[in-house]
Amino acid sequence: MLKLCPLGHQCRPRALDKLSWALFECFTQCGSINDIDKSIRLHHEAISLCSEGHADCNDYLNNLACSLQSHFNHEGQYRDLNEVISMHEEVLRLRPVGHESHDHSLGHLGRALHTCFDHHGVIDDINRAISLHREELMLHPSGHPRCDTTLNNLATALNTRYDKLHVDEDLNEAIDLYRESLRLMRHDHPERH
Repeated sequence: MLKLCPLGHQCRPRALDKLSWALFECFTQCGSINDIDKSIRLHHEAISLCSEGHADCNDYLNNLACSLQSHFNHEGQYRDLNEVISMHEEVLRLRPVGHESHDHSLGHLGRALHTCFDHHGVIDDINRAISLHREELMLHPSGHPRCDTTLNNLATALNTRYDKLHVDEDLNEAIDLYRESLRLMRHDHPERH
């Protein structure tokens, strides 16, 4: 595919992104660190070829952040996690309120900050994660197909903060949110059982 889109071709960033996403999928299936490393390099190259305001740059940054998150999960290198957070912050800036993927960006950044809190214990990270998940929940009211997942993510973040600070309100709200998430989850959902 890259041979059809040589350097300078307008479709090269998209071709690089598609190839890097395929390598990401290979990594998730097989676990070869070479696949995720190459995925990250190709994502960086795709982003470097985007002019300012390029319509797909936010998607390429988001995909890079996903690859970096997987690399962090596999290798545990904190610089990856810091870059994941930076990428998701930039994606959120590029997907302001009203953008069709704003809600996804809120959730991705919230989960990345939650992971950061799990590893560093900085209370501002979990507080910010909770705020982002609350904002995401405002965009996922009852009946939205991802409402159950958003409720679960917020409940998990509140439960994590409770474990650190022992504020009963966090635990009580987390329990209520878990219950509501379970109520909304499809009966055939794999995580229900």
